[in-house]
Amino acid sequence: MVHFNVPDMTCGGCAQRIRRAIAQAQLPAGVEVEIDVAARQVSVPGQAEDDTVELVRSAIERAGYKADALVGTSSGRTTGGCCCASRSTTSVDVNQGAANRTSSCCS
Repeated sequence: MVHFNVPDMTCGGCAQRIRRAIAQAQLPAGVEVEIDVAARQVSVPGQAEDDTVELVRSAIERAGYKADALVGTSSGRTTGGCCCASRSTTSVDVNQGAANRTSSCCS
């Protein structure tokens, strides 16, 4: 699993911008990316290929956010930011174009 720390992703609106950028990245079939606003992380589960990881990193940066990769680790949750930062992780199936969404005050 690869986690990207995205320190400036503070709310549901940020996550939505990142979701849209990842959806446009044309990842391989079956790759689902998890976005956790509370932890300020975007994760690629499983054993992703290097080019897939690079596509995700590029998409995050194209959306206007900094992405620091941490391979095979999980960092603790951060606090602060928007009131919706404590909401749970949502998975995005980027190949279907629709996300499993939670409501958010910012999106």
